[in-house]
Amino acid sequence: MPSGLGIPAVLTMPAFRRVWIGSVLSNGGTWFQAVAAGWLVLQLTGSATMVGLLALAYRAPAFVLSTWGGKLADRHDWRRIGIITFAIEAAGALALAGLAFAGQLSVAAIFIATVVMGAAFAIGLPSVLALVPALVPTARLQEAVALNAAGINVARAIGPILGGVMLAFAGASWCFLVNSLSFLALVAALVLSPHVAQGSKVPAALGEAVRYAMRDRAARRLLVGMFLFMLFAGPIQELAPVVARRLGGGPVALGVILGGMGTGALLGAWLLQTLSGRGLPRHAALPIATLAFGGSLAVVAASPFLWLTVLGMLAAGAFWIWILTLTNTAIQLSSPSTLLGRMLGFYQLSVITPIALGSVAFGAMAGAIGIGWSLGIAALCLLAWGGWTFTHPVTDIDRDIRSIRS
Repeated sequence: MPSGLGIPAVLTMPAFRRVWIGSVLSNGGTWFQAVAAGWLVLQLTGSATMVGLLALAYRAPAFVLSTWGGKLADRHDWRRIGIITFAIEAAGALALAGLAFAGQLSVAAIFIATVVMGAAFAIGLPSVLALVPALVPTARLQEAVALNAAGINVARAIGPILGGVMLAFAGASWCFLVNSLSFLALVAALVLSPHVAQGSKVPAALGEAVRYAMRDRAARRLLVGMFLFMLFAGPIQELAPVVARRLGGGPVALGVILGGMGTGALLGAWLLQTLSGRGLPRHAALPIATLAFGGSLAVVAASPFLWLTVLGMLAAGAFWIWILTLTNTAIQLSSPSTLLGRMLGFYQLSVITPIALGSVAFGAMAGAIGIGWSLGIAALCLLAWGGWTFTHPVTDIDRDIRSIRS
């Protein structure tokens, strides 16, 4: 909800505001590095496959480390884990900048730094996600989660464009340096955050969290729903260059298409907060968002015009952020505090893994039958899942064990 000054009320809280700004900057910096590293690898190898492997190198550590990061979050101080892991990412980007300035940067060095930074990100993210509800009142948690997701999408929309401009006019070394400084901004925000009392830290057995996620109806629906959504929705971003090429556009068209999704995310965050304030329950909003995203994806799949594609991406971005915000909020409010870190690790895994799998699968399908049919099949799968969840609701998704305990 906005404050009297038109600023979201949660941003008037200094601790959250610092972490949010640091997160937006670090996400933007990550795109600077992604643009520069991908361009250098393509220049040095001439292989598009190597560029794809570079993207996988950053995500692959999350396949095995997300759950471990969740276990660490349930045993150790969230701030300290975030400070250490994001400092490692800053150091990795700084190392690349130094090698680039010295003219000694190699493909091997780029891949090694990318894997190390991806591992640090996978380990640290559950702790930073768990820190958010400790910085804001429970009543403001969904607003805080929505702003976090909106910030990520703003960075996704603007970061590649600014990174491309810096790469063209200043070189890759400066892109890496900007990324390093952006992570240091997040480290500084965490250092300045107040200490959070987390209660007793008991040994965090992963099996306990697995049994809870399988037994609890809300957790099961949330994690399975996120996995399936990202499996079928993720390709809309990863395959955007193919969409732009089909429309006869180049880099500018690609930027406009991705920018449409980022802009839609901002509008979606505002709309979700408005409707939630008027009583829209999470268990109903999730299938609505899935159906709406499926329809938006169908528009993008069938569109022969850039303007219509951008409108489809605008709507897709709005309901993409609904899914991320609602699922993240529900997991944080409905999970036992002793399992929160591990549950957020599962959440992270349910976001990252299917994006990689879906992009490979639907990318191969696009090569065989065309991007329109590929995205159209993904849209039909989303519409089917959204329809089933709408008619088979899990109302436990709306529970708030924090309020019950207080």
